[in-house]
This record gives sequence, structure tokens and C-alpha cells, in this order.
Amino acid sequence: MTATQKSQTHVTVKVELFGNARLLAERRYMSVHLAEDCGLGDVAEAVGGQSPALVGTVVHEDLRGFMDSYTVNLNGMAFVGDGLHQRLKNGDSLLVFSSQAGG
Repeated sequence: MTATQKSQTHVTVKVELFGNARLLAERRYMSVHLAEDCGLGDVAEAVGGQSPALVGTVVHEDLRGFMDSYTVNLNGMAFVGDGLHQRLKNGDSLLVFSSQAGG
């Protein structure tokens, strides 16, 4: 490995689904394996890959992000946008729910 190459650290996080996302996926949560410094698009790709029923309704067709009517929260403490702005740790929870009418 050269000095310009970085070793990517991966973590396993729990993605909790609420409302319509839970109904479509037919499950309450899923575990995804992600780079610790991933973006929200990486999360959407992992979620859509594990549950194709969410693609086009919760996750964009191109898997690059979540639909505007959905929001993601990290550990029940902070909402996250296109960039997570925090490194993920093993055991973190990402909550996915509708941003309209209380989820």
C-alpha cells in the first residue's frame, strides 16, 4: 500500500425501518456493512440492495439516495443529510422514516 492509499474501515450498522418503509420491506430492520466514512447514498444503495421493494418509493431508482419524503436519523440523536458528517461505528442505528405526517 502506498502512502496515498488508505485502508478503508468497515462497520456493521442497523437500519431501522418505520411506517411505509417497514410495510414495503416486510421487516423492521436490516444490518448493513458500510465504510465508516460513507455517505447517505451508500446507505441508500445498501438498503435498496437488501430490499428491492423499497426502490422507487423509499430509495431513488438509481440507489443514490433516499426520496425527499424520507429522512434518516443517526442513533435517535441527529438527523443526517447527504453527508453523514460523523464516522459510523459498529452497532450504530440509522432510522429511516417518512418525514411527512409523523412517519
